[in-house]
Amino acid sequence: TSSRTATGPQLDYHFGLLSVSVKVTGSKITAVTIGSLNDGGNFRSQSIDAMAIPILEQEAMTAQSSNIQSVSGASYTSAGFIQSLQAALTTLGL
Repeated sequence: TSSRTATGPQLDYHFGLLSVSVKVTGSKITAVTIGSLNDGGNFRSQSIDAMAIPILEQEAMTAQSSNIQSVSGASYTSAGFIQSLQAALTTLGL
């Protein structure tokens, strides 16, 4: 079974732009990473993203979907991440 990758759209998540990249083999999500991230160099935003994004990536891997919980204290980042992740999964037909 071949691997396929899709990146969701860059979404404005209030503090900047982010997109999520998803790699699948068959219908199994094998990797979830940030496709792009531009938080304007805002230190608070960078620290929130640094805390939240690894959790969101792990949750998506565990759930095998975009049906994941927002990270406390990072609701904007979480919302943007989940939207872009869902769009990438839709592109992949999942």
